[in-house]
Amino acid sequence: MAMLAVGWAAIFIRWCEGLHPLLISFYRMFWAALIILPFSLSRPKKTFRGIKLRDLFIMLAVGFVLAMHFASWITSLFYTSVASSTVIVTTQPIYVLILTVIFTSEKVNRFSIFAILLALAGAIIVGWGDMQFTRDHIIGDLLALVGAICAAIYIFIGRIVRQRVENTAYVQIVYGSSAVFLLLMVLIFADFQIAFPVRFHIYMFLLGLVPTAFGHTLYNWALKRIRAYIVGTSILGEPLGASFYAWLIFREVPPFTTYIGAILIFFGVAALFYSERKNIS
Repeated sequence: MAMLAVGWAAIFIRWCEGLHPLLISFYRMFWAALIILPFSLSRPKKTFRGIKLRDLFIMLAVGFVLAMHFASWITSLFYTSVASSTVIVTTQPIYVLILTVIFTSEKVNRFSIFAILLALAGAIIVGWGDMQFTRDHIIGDLLALVGAICAAIYIFIGRIVRQRVENTAYVQIVYGSSAVFLLLMVLIFADFQIAFPVRFHIYMFLLGLVPTAFGHTLYNWALKRIRAYIVGTSILGEPLGASFYAWLIFREVPPFTTYIGAILIFFGVAALFYSERKNIS
C-alpha cells in the first residue's frame, strides 16, 4: 500500500511544473504535517508522552534530513526523467544496509544481501533504458543521488527512534520540522508564493496526502516492526508505480527492460521478506 501511494509523488510533482522545486517541497511537507495534526491533537498526552529531549533533537535532525531529501529529489525531476530520478533515489537500500552493518548489532544473512542486490538490479534495469547523459540529466541524476543518501539516513535513524516514540508523534514532529526547514530554504533560495492557480494547490495537497501523510507514514509505522533495510528495499517498488502512472498519464511508454526489471524487483523483495520473516513482528 505504501509503495502504491508513494509512486504518485513524481506524478503530482510533474503536474506542478512551473513552480520552484523548493516551494513544492515545502507545501508537500506543510500539508502532510497539517493532515496528521488532528490525529496528534485527538489524544496529545498519549501521543507525545515520554518523549525525551534527546529524541526530540534527533527527530528535528531527521526533519532536516527529510527536507534535504525532498529538496534535492524534487529538484532532480525538473532536470532528468521520472524513471531515471526515481531509480537513482531508490538505491538507498544499499546505504541503509551499510549503516545497519556499521552502526547496529543486527545481523544480515547472505541470502538477504542477495535478495537486496537482486531487487536493486531490477530497479537499475527499469531506469537504464531511460538514462541520458546530457548536462541537465547528469545534474538531475546527481541531485537524485543526494536524495538517495538523505533517504537512507532518514530510514535508518527512523528505525532507531521508532522503537521509543509513538508513530503519530514521530511523523508529526519530523514532517512539521521538515516543513519549517524547507520554508527557510524557500525564503533564502526562492520566492515564497501563495497566489498561484488553484490546480497547483490541489496537486500539492494531494502530494502531501497520498505519498506523504499516507505512504511515508506507513513506512514509518513499519520501521518499528521491520528492519530498516527491509523497509528500504520494499521502496524499490516505487519506480514501477511511478513508471506505470507516467505511462498512464503522460504516455511515457516504458521500454521492454522495465518488464525485466519489474520481475527482478518482485522476486528480490519477495525473497527478502521470506528470508527475514523471523525479523518481522
